[in-house]
Amino acid sequence: KYTPAGGVVTVRWLQDARGLVFEVQDTGIGIAPQHIPRLTERFYRVDVGRSRARGGTGLGLAIVKHVLLRHQGRLEIESALGKGSVFRCIFPAALANHLRVS
Repeated sequence: KYTPAGGVVTVRWLQDARGLVFEVQDTGIGIAPQHIPRLTERFYRVDVGRSRARGGTGLGLAIVKHVLLRHQGRLEIESALGKGSVFRCIFPAALANHLRVS
């Protein structure tokens, strides 16, 4: 929704020193730094006018945050305007004993 035509969205599962990592990276419009801390607030929208045109309720990342908390995980967000964003769901390494990443 925030990656223009011709852009790329990459989804990865990996395991590293942090634990199990589910990562979504795009080459979209990016997010200004002042908005990143608030992205997981319920109903928060970076630009209400543009968000309504694209759809959505502002609940997606709030739900992700709560699911991660239930699994002792955390969310990392990196973004640069005009370059894109990376969203990482990081689960504790202890979960690797119960799941298999391939």
